[in-house]
Amino acid sequence: MNEPTKKQIMNKLELVLKNQLTREEVADWASEYTMQEKYDVSDMEVWKMLMTVSGLDLQDSPGEYLHNDDDIRDWIKKFSNN
Repeated sequence: MNEPTKKQIMNKLELVLKNQLTREEVADWASEYTMQEKYDVSDMEVWKMLMTVSGLDLQDSPGEYLHNDDDIRDWIKKFSNN
């Protein structure tokens, strides 16, 4: 599995905002890296981004996501400044 890039992660978040990917799809994708015993991520910034994005599908209550679209936009802004 190739190491993802910051740009790939931000693109996936943008696709969530555009309703072209679900939160679950992106969280599952990120979790493929974060849940491995031996992960393939050498860039610590990418690792931190993946850890954040892997919780994208967490729910506060049934049908209510813990992180809203504004949170996702804030992540994109924060990630693009790193």
